[in-house]
Amino acid sequence: MSDYSGAAARLEEAVINMEPDELRELYKKIGYAEFSAKALGLACRFRGVEMVKALCECGATFDIPQTDEAEEKYHIYSGRKYDNYRSDFALYLLNITKQIKGACCCKGLKFLKQIEREDKKKLKPVSDGERAEVLKYLCENAEKLSFRPSELLLFAIYTRDDFIYDELKKLGVKISDKRIKTMTVSGGALNSDMYWYEYSSLAAKMEDEDYLPVMERLAAELDGKQFHCTEKIFEITKARFSYPKIAEFFFEKFEMDKLNKMNIMRGMIDGNSTAALALAEKAGWINSIKRRDDLIDYAQKSKNVECTAWLLDYKNRTADLAAEQAKAERKMNAELNANPNSVMMLKKLWSYKKREHGDGLVITEYKGTAAEVTVPETIGKSTVVEIGNGAFAGTSGMGAGSVVTYASSEQQAARRKITKVTLPKTIKIIGRGAFGDMISLKEIEIPDGVIEIQPFAFDLCNSLTEVTVPSSVRRIGMYAFAGCKNLRRVKICEGVVEIGGAVFSNDTNLKELELPKSLKRLLTEHTRYNSFPAIDSSLPVTVTCPRGSYAEQYCKEHGIKFKNS
Repeated sequence: MSDYSGAAARLEEAVINMEPDELRELYKKIGYAEFSAKALGLACRFRGVEMVKALCECGATFDIPQTDEAEEKYHIYSGRKYDNYRSDFALYLLNITKQIKGACCCKGLKFLKQIEREDKKKLKPVSDGERAEVLKYLCENAEKLSFRPSELLLFAIYTRDDFIYDELKKLGVKISDKRIKTMTVSGGALNSDMYWYEYSSLAAKMEDEDYLPVMERLAAELDGKQFHCTEKIFEITKARFSYPKIAEFFFEKFEMDKLNKMNIMRGMIDGNSTAALALAEKAGWINSIKRRDDLIDYAQKSKNVECTAWLLDYKNRTADLAAEQAKAERKMNAELNANPNSVMMLKKLWSYKKREHGDGLVITEYKGTAAEVTVPETIGKSTVVEIGNGAFAGTSGMGAGSVVTYASSEQQAARRKITKVTLPKTIKIIGRGAFGDMISLKEIEIPDGVIEIQPFAFDLCNSLTEVTVPSSVRRIGMYAFAGCKNLRRVKICEGVVEIGGAVFSNDTNLKELELPKSLKRLLTEHTRYNSFPAIDSSLPVTVTCPRGSYAEQYCKEHGIKFKNS
């Protein structure tokens, strides 16, 4: 008996170069070919029914040896794992010349446009008439040949091979129950299921122009069942919602009862699909006032102009605005009277999150409109320990700091009118650009307990006139008080070790600056923003510092006026 890999290769060559009777004689000499699926597939594609019959009569099938050796030599799935999933060389019957994107069963297959014989003659795929004869023969001998008509039907749909699809339907072929269960709500979706993995992969990699024709034909095979929709399938589909007919198909044919409808509608906004939002309206998904307003807020923060306009128009078309306003005011007054410090009320004024490292909360956004603001010491049972990046920022980017904030233009305008902020003693960190561009801020006390003031923290606070940095602070970041044009006096208490570059840049009215003996570094190196030193020698400032201190030596080296404390 010949070694099976050699026998397989000889069979494949014989299919291309010999006549059916010659192949029969060769098969007798070979005696046995453990792997004949590829040879049979090539016969289906390039030679026709007589060669297919010759192979099958000699023992060739689409079966694949379930061994590690076979998988390694032929780069195929042999059915040893993944729910008995294997490569399917019967797919060579399909009229395609490219791989089926996302199809696992195509591993080891090459859909050649032509193949060259030893006599240099080039063979092309057989005609449709010949394909029909081959298909009929394979179906008649399906069990004997390990041929799966239902799988060929499925991939005829995915590849839009209408001829093979129609011929299989004439023969009464349907998609297998396994495939139907994979696609529908009745089957569910297991992460370990190779068929589910392939189904989602095929959906993801399908071209937009193919999606609707393919999915409509698949839907016709599901016996009235709906497609099962997971978060992953929705993520794949939402990118196509810009096509109104696809969005309409999705609402009609996908089972979505177990999905979060708000997440779905946010996905519609992400996909910039007003057509999908119109379908959501028709389905009654936006009837809730809160849901509607949350969507408007999300669209605005996403800067999606078209969806924002659609949602605002929907609100104008459907809402009793006066009644809504009156109801909202009554509710807020009742909540305020009940407990102004409740978590529910605080959430109306503050956005916050848990710290990534350590205990406590980070204030991420002030949402109120008051001119004087008091930051809460606790929210619920958690302590507020940090003012996050851009939490009070009066613009979306502070100078070179470019701190991103998702506040609306109205919120930013309100922040620029704030005159006083009171911070709790629990605060440890003032984040990057936390109070940037608060042009009306006149009064803020940095609590004793803060250990770090990050870059751009008070950038462009033009109304500040005096600042005291407490002894608990160890580091002040670059540009922390830059552009504070009316800042006249700054006292940095004993305990501060490092001051970042350009910290008082453009503070043209700064007259008095007191520096501690603890100071060890005044950064002057270039940064990716600018090259200003920590204390600009052009400012009309007099530095007060201890005799023999690092600050005194720095002033001497940079020509800055100073006196000893």
